[in-house]
Amino acid sequence: MRQTPRDEARQARTGVYRQHILEAAERVFAERGFEAAKVQEISQLAGLSMGTIYAIFPSKQDLHRAILEVRGQELLDLARAVAARRLPPREALRALIEVYVDYFVAHPAFLRMHLRSGTSWAMSPSPGTDEQVEKWREIHELQAEVFRRGIAEGVFVKEDPGYLARMFTVTDQVLLSDWVAGGMKAGRAELVRRLGQFVERAFCRAREQRPRRSD
Repeated sequence: MRQTPRDEARQARTGVYRQHILEAAERVFAERGFEAAKVQEISQLAGLSMGTIYAIFPSKQDLHRAILEVRGQELLDLARAVAARRLPPREALRALIEVYVDYFVAHPAFLRMHLRSGTSWAMSPSPGTDEQVEKWREIHELQAEVFRRGIAEGVFVKEDPGYLARMFTVTDQVLLSDWVAGGMKAGRAELVRRLGQFVERAFCRAREQRPRRSD
């Protein structure tokens, strides 16, 4: 059945409300944590009635889940975009560092909300929806593939690629946790530099240890 102009306008309005509510909820979850956060606070920050919020998101859990699914998809899209460039392994790892830092610097409320949950980024979401778990697995596999190629080329230390991918994810989490704890004062360039240097020391083989290419 073809939509009427009124239906299209209502759908567009709901989309705008949904985005506005998610942004407000993300900020409240970042400040208060999931358990302490109240939908009333989200309603006040969003400037929308409780009825409007519950019409789109039936519960606080639905709000929280929607944020994780939206942000998880955005992070997956970034990892896919890096993979599609088919960069050499060392450059691919650097590109992942840059896109992840850029993303979290641009979305500090989501970062703080995610850190407040106290879960390790190296583990698949638990509890989590099948969709969230699948997104995490694909991101993990895309990162593991970078390490797999780098190990084969003698660029990265010889270890299980999945293990190195998890270590890389944890390194991101620790650096960004430290950034938040320090008041988020360091700029993007400093974060990329610090993470890049640590990753270089932790995962890359010294140049003299790398196999020489035959002429």
